Amino acid sequence: MRETVRRTVLRTAARGLRKGLALPDPLLRRIVGGPVRVDGDELSPTAQLLIKVERLFQRDEPPLVSDLPRARREFDLVSSTMLAGSGPGVRVSDTMVGGAEGLLRARIYLPPGATGATPTMVYFHGGGFVLGSIDSHDGVCRFLSRHSGVRIISVEYRLAPENPYPAAVDDAIAAFRHVATHSERFGVSAGAIGVGGDSAGGAIAAVTAHVCIQEQTVAPDFNLMMYPVTDGVGGHPSRELFRQGFFLDAEMIAWYQSHYAPDRALLTHPRMSPLRAEDFTGLPPTCVVTAGFDPFRDEGEDYANRLRRDGVPVTRLHYGGLVHGFATFLTSDAHSRRAAHGIAGALRRIAKPAPPDSQADLAT
Repeated sequence: MRETVRRTVLRTAARGLRKGLALPDPLLRRIVGGPVRVDGDELSPTAQLLIKVERLFQRDEPPLVSDLPRARREFDLVSSTMLAGSGPGVRVSDTMVGGAEGLLRARIYLPPGATGATPTMVYFHGGGFVLGSIDSHDGVCRFLSRHSGVRIISVEYRLAPENPYPAAVDDAIAAFRHVATHSERFGVSAGAIGVGGDSAGGAIAAVTAHVCIQEQTVAPDFNLMMYPVTDGVGGHPSRELFRQGFFLDAEMIAWYQSHYAPDRALLTHPRMSPLRAEDFTGLPPTCVVTAGFDPFRDEGEDYANRLRRDGVPVTRLHYGGLVHGFATFLTSDAHSRRAAHGIAGALRRIAKPAPPDSQADLAT
């Protein structure tokens, strides 16, 4: 009974937050106070509201989450409530794909009106390698599929701490290869299968691309990395600049990391920290998305620069007023929704590439 009440409260709070985020910016500014500016970026009023609301809900003291199954259920609940109604018209079906040690749940999103083979992205959800599922990111995948015209196959890889590193990346590599080698079954257009993900999933997508290129197996044709974690060691200025008070705190990052990689000696391995790979040559056209008030901002930017240095076509989208995980709020936050439209447009372009004669940097 207690959990039922808690879930009801969480769902009600998420619906209330959706309404708050939908308020006009001038009204929100009167609620949240004056602008916050850091490094030339100004925090959006909606992001300020998110931070203000988060401070009203007291977190557990370290280890922060004592009941992990409950935390996962609540993460899925809040995320799905926040994303309700995104991507109307997208056809959705559940399936299974091969993982490193058995079958994995997966969900297929087919854009409205699509028939036959289509460009396809194998997608890996965020959640710090500990939380998240195909349910938590259902709305993100619906939106991206509808507005990019790309078929998306979202994969539910194994989570830590029950399955620490390298379980997630092993599953992702196996799942991508499974889809790629069964392209007719999954409706994949020839030469148009990619990988993508957000946050931890962005890191997983990067590792998948690196490993497939290194091992000279079937490899992704494109990659979409939304506010990715690319360096487990940290040390970038944005990690310190936004270590507290900007939605994702350093303490929570450390908690995720301790579950995924309890052996800190592993943090420098390129399969843990793709930014630390020696060579980026041969990687597919990649879109790297960063947020202005994100602890992972600088390592995402550095990853894009490394790709560019090694001759990989790159699109970098920077959304200066937003925080980590902003796609979760796209149905109610106009700032996040505009960013998501930009991401969907970039995905459409890299999944159906024009002649590779330009590399773009976009900022809003």
